[in-house]
Amino acid sequence: MDLETLTKALGVSGFEEEVRRRILDAVGGAEVDEFGNVVVRGSKVAFVAHMDEVGLLVTNIEEDGRLKFRKVGGIDDKILPGSSVVLYGDGLRVEGVIGIAPPHFQQQQQQISWQELFIDIGVSSRQEAEALGVSPMTPAAFSRRYAEVGKYVSATALDDRAGCWALIEAYKRGAPGTFVWSVQEEVGLMGARAIANHLDVKYAVVVDTTACCHPNWTGGVKPGNGPVLRIFDNYGAYNNKLAKRVLEIAKKRGIPIQIGAGGGGTDAAAFFVTGVPSVAIGILTKYSHSPIEMAHKEDLKHAVELITAIAEELA
Repeated sequence: MDLETLTKALGVSGFEEEVRRRILDAVGGAEVDEFGNVVVRGSKVAFVAHMDEVGLLVTNIEEDGRLKFRKVGGIDDKILPGSSVVLYGDGLRVEGVIGIAPPHFQQQQQQISWQELFIDIGVSSRQEAEALGVSPMTPAAFSRRYAEVGKYVSATALDDRAGCWALIEAYKRGAPGTFVWSVQEEVGLMGARAIANHLDVKYAVVVDTTACCHPNWTGGVKPGNGPVLRIFDNYGAYNNKLAKRVLEIAKKRGIPIQIGAGGGGTDAAAFFVTGVPSVAIGILTKYSHSPIEMAHKEDLKHAVELITAIAEELA
C-alpha cells in the first residue's frame, strides 16, 4: 500500500470507511471492532495510528442550495475561504467550494468566522442538492492532492495517513507487534479510548504526525533529521522509562531520532490513562491541519525502521 493511495482516501472523523477498507486490503488477519478501529493482534507491544482527518460536516441545506457546515477537529478559520472540498458517502461524490465574497466587494479585508461561510456545490435549490444525495450529516473532506516536492511528500491528510502507512510497512516487514488503526482521534482520541482497555498489551507506541516547527512548542527539531520522540504535549508527559528505552533502541540500530514536544495530543494519552505505558513517535509535518501538509521522505523511511526495531526489541 503506497502512501498516495492512503492519503487520497476520504476519512473525516467518524466517517473513516474508505481508509478502513484500504487498510483491510493491505493487511491480513485484521478485525474491526464495534467502534470501527482496525486491529491486527500480535505481540504485547501495540503500535497505533489514527485513520481520521479533520474536515467538515454538513448541518443544513439552505433554500438556495448552499450548504451550512460545522468544523470537525481543529481547523483554523483562515484556511477555509476558497478551499475545495469533496462531499462523500455511500455512492456519493460531490465537489464543492467554500465561497467568500471577492475583494472587489469588500471595503476592507477582515477575518471571517466559519459560521459565516458555506459550501457551494453548483446548485440553486435545496431540492437540487438533495437530488445529488447531499443531506445534513454528510461529511466533507478537503479535496485531494499528492505530489513529491523536492525532498518532501506534499499531500492532503498526512495527519495521520503517514502514521497509518508506516504501520502497514512495518507489518509487511514482519514486525512482531499488535497493530491498531484507530478512529476519531481528531475529536478526542475516541477510538483509542474505546479500545485501550480491551487490548492485552504491555506497551503502546503511537505513531502520529507532529506539527513543525516552533522553538517554544517543539524545540529544535527539524524535518529530515528523523522521527521525533514526543516527550510532552497538551496531555502532559508520557512514560519516561519507555521513552528512554526507545532512544536506546534507536541508538543501537543507528536510526536517527529527535527529542521534542508537541501541541495538541495523541492516542498515547488514551493508553496512558488506562495504565499502559505509552509513548508517541512523531513524523514532523509542515502545515498541519490544512488542505496540504508536507513531510520529509527520510523521516517517513526512518519511522518505519524505528517501528520495526521497537517491535523486535520489545517483543
